[in-house]
Amino acid sequence: MRRYLYAPIFSLLLLSPMLPQAGKADHKSTNSPPQKSKSFIDWVLDFLSISYTPGALKAPVSDLANGQIWIVDMKSGSAHPLTLSGSFRSPVFLAGSGNILALRGNDVVRIPSAGGDATKLFSADGIQKLVGTGSHDPGKVLVLLRNEASSHPKVALLTVETRAITNLPYDENSSVDLQFVEELEGWSHTYGESRVSVKRQTKEALAGTVVWSDVFVSAPGRAALNVSRCDGINCGQPSLSPDGTLLVYVKETPGI
Repeated sequence: MRRYLYAPIFSLLLLSPMLPQAGKADHKSTNSPPQKSKSFIDWVLDFLSISYTPGALKAPVSDLANGQIWIVDMKSGSAHPLTLSGSFRSPVFLAGSGNILALRGNDVVRIPSAGGDATKLFSADGIQKLVGTGSHDPGKVLVLLRNEASSHPKVALLTVETRAITNLPYDENSSVDLQFVEELEGWSHTYGESRVSVKRQTKEALAGTVVWSDVFVSAPGRAALNVSRCDGINCGQPSLSPDGTLLVYVKETPGI
């Protein structure tokens, strides 16, 4: 089994990013990958600082779409909401700053990780998901774009300052590339030897079986730790900070 590994190992013993101001700009697109010396998969893994095992069993994906953004201090294990509104999705940390980037409808917004109001930066139709920011290129974010011609999304880089979108072509006839794109669509990723994942949970209640999703962090030789503890409410879409000390996720808002 092949394994790609680019991230420095962060310890579960610790379980203990500068954005421009909002403004109007046109989206620009190009079809050239940032580097042609690496394969599509290797370039993305290096950019995101994650590892990938082809053929590994994928974790079930939550049906969660939008919700509140919550943040976890991985040292203390404490969690609290960053937003009051339940209209957010796909949060990611921006390396080199204290900010989080997220989607709210078609808007790309900035949220301070220390707390504060969400600030709209710009609108960007067609972004399906923010996957992650580059630790060595923090002004760029890997995104998935809706693809009307295929069941698989397009993969691209969003440059936050210019709003430019750069397509990262992959071989749609390659089962290896398609499997990797499916991995990017999911919410479970491996950072070094530690894995952040979304898992189904169940419990029995008077009305029957309650099913929801929670966010877990695990490492070899250690039991998976439930860091969201949502207890009957769907939680998912996790993203780990570049230094491994913070984690954000989305918590479904009941009734919305």
